[in-house]
Amino acid sequence: MKAWFFGLSQRDRWIVVILGAVSVVVVLWGFGMQLRSEVESLRTSVDTKQRLLIDVARIEGEQPTTVASDQQGRDQTLAVIVDNTARSHGLNPTRTRANGPSGVDVSIQGASFDALVAWLVVLHGTYGVDVDTASFTSAREAGLVNGQLSLRRL
Repeated sequence: MKAWFFGLSQRDRWIVVILGAVSVVVVLWGFGMQLRSEVESLRTSVDTKQRLLIDVARIEGEQPTTVASDQQGRDQTLAVIVDNTARSHGLNPTRTRANGPSGVDVSIQGASFDALVAWLVVLHGTYGVDVDTASFTSAREAGLVNGQLSLRRL
């Protein structure tokens, strides 16, 4: 390559050097513009997510706290509440196991997803029971799920 370059005439060497420099500048400029575009896109994404976090914090602050004495089922164990309310929503828990003084683990097979969600809403709103963790997989039929839930009373 060196022998080829120095074998060129003085004028041709200048042309090669100038075109090489111009092509390097164009490539660097293209990468710079692409990088600037990506940085701007990431900044916009971060701003959007920060606004979302602020909105979520504001909404959480507006929700009224539930007083424990106003909730139904305070005299019942969590396992009994889960069993009774699940059956009233057409769910049949295959396994219910205590998880500490205020928690219970529940396994459900072939349950209607809509009924499951309605049940969880009733548990939260009426009995003050929240979902700690939940894991669902689709069953063989559309709309049915198998799941593992960890529920905890407030």
